[in-house]
Amino acid sequence: MLGLRPASSKPTLQDYCAYEILCDDFLCSARGHAALLAGGIISQLAREVVDVNDVCNGPTGHALQEGEYSLCVWEAGRNRAFWNDQLTNEEMDLICGSCKVVTDGVGQTAIRSWWPHSGSWRSCGLNCGYWSGNAEDWFQACLRKIRLNETVKLMTSQEWHSRLKFKKAHTLLHKNDQFATEYLQKKCNLSF
Repeated sequence: MLGLRPASSKPTLQDYCAYEILCDDFLCSARGHAALLAGGIISQLAREVVDVNDVCNGPTGHALQEGEYSLCVWEAGRNRAFWNDQLTNEEMDLICGSCKVVTDGVGQTAIRSWWPHSGSWRSCGLNCGYWSGNAEDWFQACLRKIRLNETVKLMTSQEWHSRLKFKKAHTLLHKNDQFATEYLQKKCNLSF
């Protein structure tokens, strides 16, 4: 978590650069390996810093200790376990650039972030099981807006979910068109 911000604060390019320094320091540690394995937006943010070949190094010592740093998958019927690294919620908060922002209520805060948390990402239409061209276009557009110091709003998970929701309909429409075109090409020998 990147700390506490007053309700009136507006995020700036300097704030984003400070976030990047903290995030990059974390990703350059052995835990960067776990970020690459997380998938979605977390992996994309990690790929900006961590060499993708680091995944080939296998699990770190953290993964071999039971606890929040490890992921254990049992192979059914073979009584065999596979271990790997897993991020904690706090580490994912850091990678997404989360901070607490004071709300209008007395003593109340909301968690807001530069990037959507993995739950919001998983439910949006840009998440198709791999980092697609559409996801990259969206990511680069957001990054460009931040780097140009345009007005950027840190958002709650609910706001990210709402903002990314329209992507689902667009992606579904695109996939339906693609499947329909392929079907017609195969069945009717049509070309478009």
